[in-house]
Amino acid sequence: MGKKSVRRMTAAVLAALLLAAAGLSGCSGKDAQNGTAKTDGTAQAGPAGETQAESTAGTEALGGTFSYLMHSKFVTWLNDLEWYTYVPEKTGVTVEFVEGPSENDDYYSDVDQRMISKSFPDAGIVKLAQANVYGEQGAFVDLKPYIEQYAPNIQKYLEDHPGYAALVTSENGAIYGLANETPTSADVVAYRTDHFKEAGIEKIPGTIDEFAEAMRTLKAYYGAKDANYYPLSGRDQLLRFMPYFEASAGFEDGTAHGNYYTSSAYGYDLKAEGFKQMVEWYHTLYAEGLIDPEWVSGAISEEQWETSVLTGKSSIFTDGYTRPAWFMNNSDKTTYPEYDLNVIPYMKTVNGNTTKMTAKLQYDERRCMAINITAEEKAPMIMKYLDFFFSEEGQTLANWGVEGVSYEVADGRKQYLVEYTQEEQKPAGTKKWSFLTDQLTFIKPIDNEAFYSYNTEFTTNIALSLFTEDNLAQRWNIIYSTDQTKEISNLVSIVNESMNSGVLKFIKGERSMDEWDAFLAEMDGLGYDRIVEIEQEAYDAMYK
Repeated sequence: MGKKSVRRMTAAVLAALLLAAAGLSGCSGKDAQNGTAKTDGTAQAGPAGETQAESTAGTEALGGTFSYLMHSKFVTWLNDLEWYTYVPEKTGVTVEFVEGPSENDDYYSDVDQRMISKSFPDAGIVKLAQANVYGEQGAFVDLKPYIEQYAPNIQKYLEDHPGYAALVTSENGAIYGLANETPTSADVVAYRTDHFKEAGIEKIPGTIDEFAEAMRTLKAYYGAKDANYYPLSGRDQLLRFMPYFEASAGFEDGTAHGNYYTSSAYGYDLKAEGFKQMVEWYHTLYAEGLIDPEWVSGAISEEQWETSVLTGKSSIFTDGYTRPAWFMNNSDKTTYPEYDLNVIPYMKTVNGNTTKMTAKLQYDERRCMAINITAEEKAPMIMKYLDFFFSEEGQTLANWGVEGVSYEVADGRKQYLVEYTQEEQKPAGTKKWSFLTDQLTFIKPIDNEAFYSYNTEFTTNIALSLFTEDNLAQRWNIIYSTDQTKEISNLVSIVNESMNSGVLKFIKGERSMDEWDAFLAEMDGLGYDRIVEIEQEAYDAMYK
């Protein structure tokens, strides 16, 4: 199959629940062990010059230690996983975690600084764009020959998923990073059912206007008792309501519109009429005290947001679909005995259409594994380690745990012996049998059946009822040339920062909406229109 034909394949129609690949790894190292001894005891330098038989025989003896850079929150989650305690014994490899910043922007800036200062560990999480740019500069290892000789399960996965193979293969034919797969999911709007009932809201909102009216009712009722109460709260990305305003980026009828180069569910179309409507809507919420101002300003931490939802300082939030169950599991039923949450079915858009929610990309280009060129001697060991998670044994361990302990087989099907609520309520620092594969661990195929089965029945029903073909917009993993990647990544960095700060001024009323057209012209001056042009060029190269 030619590269052009491979790239024409649709990379992600997110209603499909298929396997895929994910990515991460460790740090730079000067360990005495390089993990490349053959079974006869002689040293191997790596794939160059070896026969397939030699390298295959050598994999049985691989073992050692490598360092691995990832977000600090991922390290915290991983260290609490009971199933992960079995991995070192099964692989013969020990991973030394290096904690980077927890927030994405800070983390990827830290990656750049580490590359400049030559302090990047043996391996680590990077953006696919970073992997390709630094890889072509000679700073990251070409993983392709090591996959071919040391990772048969990953190699088979690449062969079985040509769309994924095309995504991670750079313009020069190398593979500098393996991208992470995520389960099929999208944001949902959750609400306190007990708050709605107490405030006298009988009808669940079906439109944005009805949604705003419900918030006004909540504000009048609870705000009278608490000046610090705000009906709507959230974390991270503020502009999560773009789908309801038909303002998400995409490729309608093959035409690029908006900044799609975000590798997330929040690509935005600044020039859509709905985007301006959305900003005006947010301004109304802000002016009327219907939305947490700390969220608007980007000053709220995840912990502060969680506290707000748990203590009744807010009644509604939009976030991942597993969050409602998390809040119910972590709520203080002694203090708040009526605490209960449910999810609002996807509302109509401002134009009365069925909302097409932007789901997460099947392959998340912000979560890629790369290996430092200074640690190339460890590449066979690292790839063997990662290959374990693609094997049947590794898949079973990571997705189900240990038979007879965390799962059993009944009528030919696996089923969990551990209970989601009990496990997820365990405090941080306590081992638990958790199988939330939407949290980053190691690259491995996703088992959606296991992921949905592990969650509560409530959460599973949310996914099955909302994540339908009618409700999810198509997503595309777009492959960029090296030159396109360099140009668009720089432009997006500049434009995103200016867009966020500029939109914030409109929302807060610090800038009049009469200046909206001038703002759009400013964004074009910074490169917004060029971003869309590059998106179109890359899309055409893949799909036309």
